[in-house]
Amino acid sequence: MTDTKKTAQELNQQQAEEVLLRLLARREHSALELKQKLRQRGFTQQPLEAALAKAQQLGWQSDQRFTESWVKQCLEKGDGVRKIQAQAQQKGISEALLQQVLLAHQPDWHQQCYQRLIKKFGEQPPVDQKQRDKMIRHLLQRGFSFDSIKIALQRQSDAAAD
Repeated sequence: MTDTKKTAQELNQQQAEEVLLRLLARREHSALELKQKLRQRGFTQQPLEAALAKAQQLGWQSDQRFTESWVKQCLEKGDGVRKIQAQAQQKGISEALLQQVLLAHQPDWHQQCYQRLIKKFGEQPPVDQKQRDKMIRHLLQRGFSFDSIKIALQRQSDAAAD
């Protein structure tokens, strides 16, 4: 009976590994994302942890690699530092790892904010307070600091005055 039970556990771990590989074949995932997706598919803790440990040991899954590609995507989308930090926490990325990757990319948050402002609203500065508030709300939701937003709005006004 124990042989049958052991075989079932091994089979469950093998199935978890197969699902994990299919997920990783599509895109990089953080360890937390993979745990959540395997739990949603009904895998228990033991085979889930074993499959993830094997994937990390063999280099199939790396939080470092995931974080680098994910941060690059966020920066290309025009996300601000606050949004990136909030989403990183949800994805199970440590603050230290995130700071290390951001430091390597060295984004200019003021420039990033200005580019997002121009992309969404064009080069014309706001004509009234209502439009200005709309721009500020949009940039705050994208994760930019109020300081970066003020600088971007000032740059937009200066560029229109020239």
